[in-house]
Amino acid sequence: MASHLSDTLHGRTTVHNDGKLPVHLTAVSIMCASLLSGAELDDLDILIAPSAWMAEQRWTHHRLSDLLVDVGTELHGESPRDRFVLSSESGWSSGRWEPVGFITDPASGRAVGWQIEHNGGWTVELARRSSTLGLCLFGPTDLQHHWMHQLNPGETFTTPAVTLVVSDNSWQGAAAELSTYRRVLRGNNGTAAPIVFNDYMNTLMADPTAERLSTLIPAAARTGAEVYCIDAGWHSDDTDWWDDVGRWEPSPRRFPGGLRHTLDLIVAYGMTPGLWIEPLAVGLRSPLVNDLPPEAFMRRAGVPIVEQNRVRLDMRNPQARAHLDTVIDRMVSYGIGYLKIDDNFSVGSGPDEDADSPGDGLLGHCRAWAAWLADLPRRHPGLVVENCASGGMTTDYALLARAAIQSTSDLQDSVRYPPIAANSPMTILPEQAANWAYPQPDMDDEEIVFTVTTSLAGTFYLSGHVDRMNAHQMALVQSGAEVAKALRSDLTSQIPWWPKGLAGWDDEWVVTGRRKKSSRDGVIIVWHRPSTESTVLDLPDLAGTHLEPLYPPASLVPDPGIHIADSSGSPRLSCPSPKPTGRVFRVRDLHDCVTDVAEMEKK
Repeated sequence: MASHLSDTLHGRTTVHNDGKLPVHLTAVSIMCASLLSGAELDDLDILIAPSAWMAEQRWTHHRLSDLLVDVGTELHGESPRDRFVLSSESGWSSGRWEPVGFITDPASGRAVGWQIEHNGGWTVELARRSSTLGLCLFGPTDLQHHWMHQLNPGETFTTPAVTLVVSDNSWQGAAAELSTYRRVLRGNNGTAAPIVFNDYMNTLMADPTAERLSTLIPAAARTGAEVYCIDAGWHSDDTDWWDDVGRWEPSPRRFPGGLRHTLDLIVAYGMTPGLWIEPLAVGLRSPLVNDLPPEAFMRRAGVPIVEQNRVRLDMRNPQARAHLDTVIDRMVSYGIGYLKIDDNFSVGSGPDEDADSPGDGLLGHCRAWAAWLADLPRRHPGLVVENCASGGMTTDYALLARAAIQSTSDLQDSVRYPPIAANSPMTILPEQAANWAYPQPDMDDEEIVFTVTTSLAGTFYLSGHVDRMNAHQMALVQSGAEVAKALRSDLTSQIPWWPKGLAGWDDEWVVTGRRKKSSRDGVIIVWHRPSTESTVLDLPDLAGTHLEPLYPPASLVPDPGIHIADSSGSPRLSCPSPKPTGRVFRVRDLHDCVTDVAEMEKK
């Protein structure tokens, strides 16, 4: 256990069997603690986030008394047996819940946050014990994940890692501490991600061809993109390729002149080429099913685990790893500098071959997978790696400690996307959070601005039929990319904050921001989604600041869209438009200005 920062505790548990008989482990706590001593338990705020495909980052507040009731332990003389449990499912660490949570005492503002750093099974338990609240963090367990590990005499077992943070500034302070810690975990490299154009979302939808790319690539370059990533489909002659993946070789039908010719076109337009891959998937129609030995795939009771007409590589197996090494080496030899890694299916409890239980096999696989990903930058220096699992199904820092970018969602609805984009920094660093912008030529100005604004909430990630846009529409997209480039020098040092609070899925107003650690200088991103009765939004947390419109430029969209008025010294926002509206504002902390002037006068 180690404390990298004054308010942060990072740890894992190691168990050693120094006895003479085997021990069957079915749950090993990583960290257990009694929290917020002296607080009124019933009033404690529990902040957690259900997650699902295309419905990630749905953060909700709960009173502890709604989750764990007081049964009168003094009268019974016994501790209650109730507990509140969060857990992951299979190999998707955030497929049911985000692996992060917060507990706050509203009376004092003291808060505790946790983060599970494992890309497989994990469990969080909360329990009341008399006048205290207990928090216990686990990796996989028998009850939730069919995990049992036999620890023989002389052997050791080490759990996945977790991190706890504490703050006196409520959950927002704890979230800021976690952001600071995540940057330490990533090595504080201070490098922002490139501007990426990916041709999948609401565009080619996994059906690329050399002809289609011949117009998209020049248009993507005009937007200001620095990377062009060819998404799924480049590897198969079929349009229905789901169950024939595995070899990852270019399709001659899609690229009759060779994939290298199209990648060279990307380079000719000043961008870095990228390719998508789903490395762990092997379709039942793929020759690879027979080319690799049976033990290279996940098996249970001696039978391959089949899901959606696919089997899954078992990364504990050296031949599975060698196969992927060969595939990636070949892809890099094409000249790519960007690799989007996806994971679109799950396999239940896991393989029991060469393991004491299915959960034990899955734990070994997940660790081997994370180690393989972490080794990619060593094997291919300069390769930028994006982590994706049907969008945001693996938002854990076992993987994100090494990946440059994390896809936040597969959601195709631009109006529903803002809560995901706004809330993602609770789990993902802003400089890693790739929120899709997919402007289209049939959109009006405000619709284009709305979706571009969504991507400006993190690292800029673009799609759309930009090759069919007129000059004005292209200028709206270009100006968004220019703002992203102007902001990204601060992106790796600013901390996320939420002046309105976290976004609900159906909220009319959605607000997120980034600021300096020492002041409110930074940016806020605001979306207004029409409701039956449009309301104004007061932002008292921004009292004493100046808001300067940053995107879109008034030269392209003269209508301010979101109007700002003063309300007792605080900004009051209104939006008369019946259409979805998004805006980005630069925030200048006037109190900070006064301090700066005072310091200058002293000098």
